[in-house]
Amino acid sequence: MLVILSPSKTQNFSAYSFRGSTNPRFKKQTNEIVAILKNMNKDEIFSFMSISQKLGIETYRNIQKFQNNPSNGITKQAIFAYTGEVFNKINPQSFNGDELNFCQSHFRILSGVYGVLRPLDLIQPYRLEMASKLKIRNSKSLTKFWEKTITATLNNDEKNIVINLASKEYINSIQLDQLKAKFISIQFKELKNNEYKVVGIYAKKARGKMIHYIVKNFISNPNLLKNYTESGYTFNSSISTENDWVFTRD
Repeated sequence: MLVILSPSKTQNFSAYSFRGSTNPRFKKQTNEIVAILKNMNKDEIFSFMSISQKLGIETYRNIQKFQNNPSNGITKQAIFAYTGEVFNKINPQSFNGDELNFCQSHFRILSGVYGVLRPLDLIQPYRLEMASKLKIRNSKSLTKFWEKTITATLNNDEKNIVINLASKEYINSIQLDQLKAKFISIQFKELKNNEYKVVGIYAKKARGKMIHYIVKNFISNPNLLKNYTESGYTFNSSISTENDWVFTRD
């Protein structure tokens, strides 16, 4: 079983004591993307990414400082670097060595800059969404640029079950019809006005908590996820299908 998730826009690169690490697998593609971004001036970065001037300046600086062969002082393992709602609830700082090794084997983070990351892959500060319309080679977007690489990597890493806990933006970078593994998407919904609906902030927290649960219990059989009851969610068989599992709470 392999679980895929999205990265977060927010990151923290302060030092962390865990020493185990690996290197991202698609250095050539990453450096090619960053080279294009480095040729943009500040105003072009602001416009291309549709971000504020303050955030744009920080992003521009990170792009200019991005190294093709980074030193350890400017990198951090992906699972510790990302700090969005999902990763806060994953709480990787609570994992021991065995649990982090389990993460490394069973989780993949999709990224607009790095393609596919293992949790302990060392990354540099960046901000680039997968949906960005960055023209590179013969592709008009990062989604198209990465789709064959991401699909081939997932096929190499997992032949049986892929559990999707990523956002649609990142799932669009996978050629689902080319996947060898069964693809199961998980959603978390709240009861609102007699109808179950996805509420973004709650769904992000729930995805993170499920990942934490998977790691702490070393779950590699997807059917065991149906027993998940954290934060009041339960598997709702009446609105789930074979490939779309829905967890609800009233």
